[in-house]
Amino acid sequence: MNANGLHQTVENLAEKIQFIYSPDCSNEARSSIYKEIETMKSDYILSLRAGFELIRKENLDVVRNFGYQLIEDAIKYFWNDIPLSEKVSIKEGVFRHISQEMKSLQDEKIYLKTSVSKLVVEIMKREFPQHWPTLGTELEQLAATNALCAQVVLLILKQVSEDVIVLRLLDGVRRKEIQQALVENLHWLMALFQRPIQLMLQTKAENDEELNQLLSTCLQTLNVYLEWIHLKLIEETGILRFCSLLLHSAPAYRAASLGCLMTVVERKGTHEEKKTIIKCVTEMDVFEPLVACCLSCSPAPDESTFHLLLSATSILVSVGELIGDLSNEDYAPPAVFPQLVTLLAELVGHPSHSVSFPLLTMWLDLLDKTALAKSPVVNGLLPQLLQTLQNKLLKVGLPSRHDSVSCRFSQFEFDDDEAFLTFFATFRNDAGLLVKKIANLIPGEALRQAIFWAEQVLAAPIQTIAEGEPPASLCTQYSPSYLQWDSMATFLECAVQYPRKNKNTKVAEAFTPQGLRLLGQLVSFTTGDALLLSTTMSAISPLTYLLSATESVLFNSLVDKLLSAIDIPHMKPNDPRRYSCRLLQSHACSSFLNLCTAHPLLLLPRLDDLVSYIMTLLNQAGESLQTSILIEAAVILTNELTDTQSQRDHLTQLLGPLANWWRSPEFSQAITRPELFAEYMGIMDWNTALAKAGNRKQCHLCLRSMDSIARRLKAAKTSGDPYDIIAGELLRPLLDNIFRYIRVSNALYSIRGQMTVEVAATLELSENEKLQILGLNAPPSNRVKSDAVRMQHFVHDTFGFALQFLNSFVVKYGAMFFSGPSLAEPLLKTLYYELESLPLARIRLLIRGITRNIVTRCPVERYNDHLIPLLPRLLEHCFRRINEGWLKIQQVRDSEEEVDVFEEELVRLFARDLLDLVVSVCVQRAARGASEGDADMMEPKCDGETLSELAPTGSGGFDGVRDIATQIRSCEERPCADSRVPS
Repeated sequence: MNANGLHQTVENLAEKIQFIYSPDCSNEARSSIYKEIETMKSDYILSLRAGFELIRKENLDVVRNFGYQLIEDAIKYFWNDIPLSEKVSIKEGVFRHISQEMKSLQDEKIYLKTSVSKLVVEIMKREFPQHWPTLGTELEQLAATNALCAQVVLLILKQVSEDVIVLRLLDGVRRKEIQQALVENLHWLMALFQRPIQLMLQTKAENDEELNQLLSTCLQTLNVYLEWIHLKLIEETGILRFCSLLLHSAPAYRAASLGCLMTVVERKGTHEEKKTIIKCVTEMDVFEPLVACCLSCSPAPDESTFHLLLSATSILVSVGELIGDLSNEDYAPPAVFPQLVTLLAELVGHPSHSVSFPLLTMWLDLLDKTALAKSPVVNGLLPQLLQTLQNKLLKVGLPSRHDSVSCRFSQFEFDDDEAFLTFFATFRNDAGLLVKKIANLIPGEALRQAIFWAEQVLAAPIQTIAEGEPPASLCTQYSPSYLQWDSMATFLECAVQYPRKNKNTKVAEAFTPQGLRLLGQLVSFTTGDALLLSTTMSAISPLTYLLSATESVLFNSLVDKLLSAIDIPHMKPNDPRRYSCRLLQSHACSSFLNLCTAHPLLLLPRLDDLVSYIMTLLNQAGESLQTSILIEAAVILTNELTDTQSQRDHLTQLLGPLANWWRSPEFSQAITRPELFAEYMGIMDWNTALAKAGNRKQCHLCLRSMDSIARRLKAAKTSGDPYDIIAGELLRPLLDNIFRYIRVSNALYSIRGQMTVEVAATLELSENEKLQILGLNAPPSNRVKSDAVRMQHFVHDTFGFALQFLNSFVVKYGAMFFSGPSLAEPLLKTLYYELESLPLARIRLLIRGITRNIVTRCPVERYNDHLIPLLPRLLEHCFRRINEGWLKIQQVRDSEEEVDVFEEELVRLFARDLLDLVVSVCVQRAARGASEGDADMMEPKCDGETLSELAPTGSGGFDGVRDIATQIRSCEERPCADSRVPS
């Protein structure tokens, strides 16, 4: 093409480019122009010539950027077709353009500088170093031309490092060649990086726009190179020292400088490399500016300085973790170690929870290292750290409130109160673990602080409101007194753990009289505020291990206090005291149950009174929670009776009203069909839900109480054992309706099409259950539950109680359970009824909750009766469901839609649980068949040889099970190409 033709083509291109970015351009016209441009790109000679014309500085920026793209595409796709002489011309043309034909550094847009740098990078990927050995020298000379050229060279170096080394966009051989060539030029590169930094440190010209742009690009490029260059070079050049000096001399570049330091300390490496990192960061020229940055940013609740503080703290935490990793070797901590750990201890008390949280983890790891934990420096800081942790246990800092400095920081960290509360549950757990760890190291000091704090809280006047809030007569969750009581109880529980586990130590012996005195003060504490009383119960629980027969007065006072807290009248849903009273009742029930478990003989004289009180509650239709827990406590006490007849009488008295209702004709008729059951419980028609609330409450109470009795009643050691007889008389008659209840609960899914959307939603998993499957913590909430949520909890909770009852019966009284005729068909018609309509989560619950124990507890001689007819049919269905699950997920991936994380995790966990079941069949039973010892309690190991060789002798029906096991294993591994599957 002649010069005139090229000039005309370039003018037409420029006009079209301007037009497609005009608001007047229609989509059809824009699409047509794009097609013309793509057609033109196939002629690389025209693309190159037009591109060099379009990038002239007199053209508009959008036109110039398009010119750079034309040249870049020609280099990417046609470089091997371009003659050698033309390649040389392209290289020279690009370098000439950078040095002579671009605007000044301030006038040139950054995206244009990035575009021109990409041209050099694309050529480097194809020519450097084998066909372009002088590139390093040329770049060095170009960088010395002017500030613009220096910035473009920095962008070139940044882009090539990201593409070739960090992102690995080239094959292995080319990547290694380019990386080796860059390593050979690192010394002048490091000098190039240092030059703008030194200039800024010398002039402190933060208003110099040209220097600011150059320094910003320099730090970004340096950050990329610090990810992979050798640590010895970083140490020799002292580049981190220059970055640290910027923290003080150039505040505008604190974030970029901290980013460079962070990149170095987060590098993985050998122990020698870790030592080098520590040495580089703990030099005084680096460490002191870093500490000064932490201290200067720490007090200000300002978002920009807050993020700087987070970065600086993360660097110090990483250094602390590196020192901890090396502590098991013959390694002497750096000279600044005392200043480092002192600062890290002080930062734990920072108002921001995001600043404190990584420090908690670091201190937990650090105190695991015996050499460091017992060093004078660290040991001397532990009392101060305990004092700090007392404040960190306070649940303050909600973004919506203004009663603490932490609230201001939380507004930067969390979107809402729910996000904060979810995080704080993990934060407090880690803080509690740290208190326990410190208490193991200095138990005397931890107990002293715990007692002192508890006595302070007991003596302090009750403060129901924070400053500036309207007056209130009772505490809320945000009242200062409640916050103090709540955190004090947590701290006390953590501190008391050491003497409770080490009762014969001097510390435990010295604490006993002090603990009993504190327990007496807590028991004597009285208030009409239910919320404060609930925290009192939390503080009392860890001290009850100190009680013995000699403290009968204190023990009886404690029991009376707990029973009076349990016996709280029912509150209406709209009563503002409802939440605090339910919380108090829950804490009291839990404390009483723990007391019965720890001191059953001390409570045994009160058994008759307790049973009488329970009977009163049953007759009055008391709260399901308190009644079932008291029944559980009574069963624990009956286990201590030496007279079997007396125990049978007490259990018969407790279970009688429940068993009568459970086996009543009305209820038995209701659980024959899902429609009748839904009507009886008020599930289908929510207009009748309130009228049927009594039925749901009684059903919930029966199942929860029966589950408690089955779990707590002693297991039978042999057939004919007294407990075997008691279970046969009391529990076995309940099994028929247990199976029917599980069947009708499963059958609800078969009539889901007859339900409204709102009613059908009650059969789905709750959000908390989904979070639990994903391994996440559910956010704490005291919001009043809606009718839909209450119904959802009823459906799932009662099914869970029924499964737990059955599971306890199978585990404790297996001989009785398997003594009858074949269970295969009854189980398929009840426990595994309507598998086709059941969701995967419900089938997984059946597999985990009961099926594995049925398999492992079944006597070998009854395999042919119970397991052989059952397992193949069950496993085949489960295998097909796994296949369908993965197929559905793969179809979603193929359609480039986002896969539901919960659905994928559920299928994966179901496959794992099913494989565990198969292992139980193929491995555990074979081991038990070989030895009648405790082989069924061994941890199963699954591999191909095990599944193909081990099976119960004479159990030919298990051949199909082994085949299914192999299929499940391959099915579980199927999605490995897209996501990780747990091994």
